[in-house]
Amino acid sequence: MNALKVLLLATVMLWCVSCGGQEIDKDLKTAREQYSQGFYLQSETGYERYLQAHTQGKFRKEAWKRLLEIALDVKGDLKRAAALLEAMSLEQSGNKLETWKIMYQLGDIYLQLGKRSKAVESLEKALMLADGKPEWIVKTQLRLARIYRLQGNYDLVLEALNNCADCASSDDDKASCLYEFAQSYSLINNWTQVRKALNELLELKNIDQEKRALAIFLLAEAYEYDHDKEKAKSLLKSILKTYPNPKVVEARLRALEGKKKP
Repeated sequence: MNALKVLLLATVMLWCVSCGGQEIDKDLKTAREQYSQGFYLQSETGYERYLQAHTQGKFRKEAWKRLLEIALDVKGDLKRAAALLEAMSLEQSGNKLETWKIMYQLGDIYLQLGKRSKAVESLEKALMLADGKPEWIVKTQLRLARIYRLQGNYDLVLEALNNCADCASSDDDKASCLYEFAQSYSLINNWTQVRKALNELLELKNIDQEKRALAIFLLAEAYEYDHDKEKAKSLLKSILKTYPNPKVVEARLRALEGKKKP
């Protein structure tokens, strides 16, 4: 008899736990259904309620992700997206990879909002998190360099890209850094450094065809600037079939040859 009572009590307790679990996840379940049906604004409320009610909930990452998607893809609300990412960064502070992703995206959002200083601050935090991870470092340094360039701070641009190239663990990543390096020097008319960076890039073996063609196009511009039209034309002809937009190459060649558009 006692054994039967214990069994019944255990069954009741399991039933209660099960009911409680269903009650706990009710907002989340409803939010998921609404999201899958395209009722994004209604699902937003459910995900918010879930986050408020379950500070240690196992599906918090999903809820944050959905709220961010709604802010960006449905509402186009960059300010809300930034606020969400700031909150997410605090919650994910123990997870290096997740926090790096958040800070990197936050930098991009602040840049779109025109808040360049905040973008730099976010990316600099991302850079600290990227320590020891070459791929993260390269991606972060490239983004930082572009913002520094927008700010007109070329000392920081070149420092970031130099560090980027030094940290790159693959030829393709190094090529990306060197190409941005060359582009930045071209904007301040330092064509000697442009050629140096591009020649180093072109010596790399494992880079894709498009990246190589882009580098050759810029190198042709450097030779054109130095009045070496024959070298420039030779380089351009070599990428007629590999440059992303061959018509651009054809137009450049016509200009060098003094021909009018047919």
